[in-house]
Amino acid sequence: MTDFSFGMNDYSVDVQAQHDVTFSQGWDVHRLALAFEVTARGNYTVDAPFLVSGSLSTHEMPNPASYIGVLHAPKGPVGLRPFKKHLTLETTVTDQQLRGLEKMRAGADLVLLADLTLTALADPKNWPVAQGQEIIRIPHAKWSNTLTQLDAGAFVDVLISVTTVEARATGARRIREAKTAIRDGRYEHAVSLARAALDPVREACDTKKLHDQALLKKAGERNQEERWAVFTQSAYNLFSGAPHDDSGTTENFTWTRADALSAVATAAGLLARLEDLP
Repeated sequence: MTDFSFGMNDYSVDVQAQHDVTFSQGWDVHRLALAFEVTARGNYTVDAPFLVSGSLSTHEMPNPASYIGVLHAPKGPVGLRPFKKHLTLETTVTDQQLRGLEKMRAGADLVLLADLTLTALADPKNWPVAQGQEIIRIPHAKWSNTLTQLDAGAFVDVLISVTTVEARATGARRIREAKTAIRDGRYEHAVSLARAALDPVREACDTKKLHDQALLKKAGERNQEERWAVFTQSAYNLFSGAPHDDSGTTENFTWTRADALSAVATAAGLLARLEDLP
């Protein structure tokens, strides 16, 4: 919550960001609406109109291109009251900006910064302007669901259940570490962690034995578990190129963000599948 004080005046206005976020779809550019609550304190005039405006940028994100757009209040001024009043501020976001935001947040909560200016429209005797900054934290799930409704992308979140099996718990921790590595731009390390997360899968499913058994058959003759084993072992072999620098082969491997995301998603899905196994 940000407190806006008006010079020598004996009142202030509190502005607090909410988690609510909505999109209105357009052609390559979309309207983003953010929710706030406004409360007045002190010796103020009830229903005195204030106009809120500003700009929106990213906050605590590893990218210098932080500016998003201008914020404005589509419904005009807000009147001051001692109780919380709802305020909506809007800006426009392009498809390119959305792609940049997704790459930058890498599955984490989206943290934005609103530089706000409050202008008192009915206070001509005193300095009518106050400025401040309010941090807006939008949870990953809420932002992802909003983007999905906008048809700007699709998300698959894999929940790995908490388990008392030590190896599987370690695998889940590796997935969390890999997501952090992707956020930090350490893509090769993320793939290495995805490989390590497959160890409990290979052990629980006897992957190596089933894989070797499956290779003795034609692809169309393999049963379901044999096909899972081939898939798991193939992923493990691919991801092994990250921690190893074998001359002439894996030493030449390069890993992009998309590669890391695919590796982590694959390992997470296979690890979550253990929940249904005896």
